[in-house]
Amino acid sequence: MNNAAQLDEAGLVRLEEFLSAEQRPQECMVLDELDGFLTALACTPDEVPAEEWLAEVWGGVNPGFADDGEERDIVELIFALRRSIEEELRDSDVFEPMWYVGLDDDDNEVVEPEGWCSGFMRATQLRNDHWDALFESDEQYMWLAPIIAFAVYQLPESDGDPMLAQLGSDQSLREEFINAIPPAVQDIYRSDK
Repeated sequence: MNNAAQLDEAGLVRLEEFLSAEQRPQECMVLDELDGFLTALACTPDEVPAEEWLAEVWGGVNPGFADDGEERDIVELIFALRRSIEEELRDSDVFEPMWYVGLDDDDNEVVEPEGWCSGFMRATQLRNDHWDALFESDEQYMWLAPIIAFAVYQLPESDGDPMLAQLGSDQSLREEFINAIPPAVQDIYRSDK
């Protein structure tokens, strides 16, 4: 497989359209989830074999490629996205997650990091030993706290947690958590380098 594909705007659009196509199984990740997932993989010091993490991207089901050519092209774009994330974390002072941006009732853009954070947390499950050590460190857990909060606050098992409930309605708290994530990801990435 040639993993030298470049992730230009057209490639990113193609990848997003493939992942969000109506015929795609619900188990497959969409683009913001994939970006969070690949970011956590970049922050994991142990190499996770491609066949293992790609199976997670597809949710353990066949994503319904039209043919071998489409499969090759989409997988190459995913590898290109992973490389671009790794390069950004390694070479840039500012990390910019690919969050979903929706519209509120007044047609204002609203950042919705929930999918990205869910994807990030899914990748942590692939190498529990490494991530458990971060969860157990008070300082490093604080890096993960806003990611975890956005990943879980809408889950039924989070009902009754007042801070998580506030995350769904308190815009200033949401913004505080959103703003904390990019530098926290850089801290996580650099902690193992």
